[in-house]
Amino acid sequence: MDTTRFLLVRHGQTAWTVERRLQGQTDIPLDELGRRQAEALRPIVQEFAPDRVLASPALRATETAQILSDLRTTFDERLKEANLGTWEGLTPDEIGPVYSQWRAGHFDPPGAEPRVELVERVAAALQDESVPAGNVLVVTHGGVIRAALDALIGLKTENIVPVSPASLTVVEVTAGDLVQAKLQHYNLSPSSKNIQLQPEAR
Repeated sequence: MDTTRFLLVRHGQTAWTVERRLQGQTDIPLDELGRRQAEALRPIVQEFAPDRVLASPALRATETAQILSDLRTTFDERLKEANLGTWEGLTPDEIGPVYSQWRAGHFDPPGAEPRVELVERVAAALQDESVPAGNVLVVTHGGVIRAALDALIGLKTENIVPVSPASLTVVEVTAGDLVQAKLQHYNLSPSSKNIQLQPEAR
């Protein structure tokens, strides 16, 4: 049975990451550390020998993709971060106690894209991109990766730690069907300890 391995990468750090501001669909570039994070992650990504590269059209994702791979990048609007409505640009302190409910996946910010719709669009993008079989580098956002894990293996946001900047999460699926999805790695980064990569398995 042909399989596809999704190499899900969250973009590197931005100025808003440092300030803990919710970025959503606001287009923020990488900062200098974010670029260095992507450069440090590149060898780990290349161990998996990506066959093709997909990315969110957001600047922070496109910059990360360009650093991670020399392959041509295809952009997909469905890989954009969730629209966070009136919360974009705010910090957790400015939002208040309801922030933790949102983090757990139990609340949609005012004017935001409903979480169920985010999961549906991410699942549709991955379904389309699961063929042909191979290793697909997907450079995107933390919310999209959480939605992908929900759609593919039923792993809910409340059950995982946050997705780190410039980290790699690997999920293997059946090409064209997204069944029998298996989480191989979560939140890998150059600072990860005691990891064993298995890039040769298809």
